[in-house]
Amino acid sequence: MNRLVETAMQKDISALERHVLASRDIATQIGDPFLSYLLSMALFTIYEKKAQHENEALKSSFR
Repeated sequence: MNRLVETAMQKDISALERHVLASRDIATQIGDPFLSYLLSMALFTIYEKKAQHENEALKSSFR
């Protein structure tokens, strides 16, 4: 059951990541540097959370 929830969360995070990336690309194309910056910070947060999640998964697999 935990594996199923984990897989669903990873899919949701990946979908969010794709949407934020696309939005950042659009903001860059229309020349809005502030919006592009904010979306880049959102991407950074997503990547950070994904890395934390992967680290926790690795830690739990070694226990």
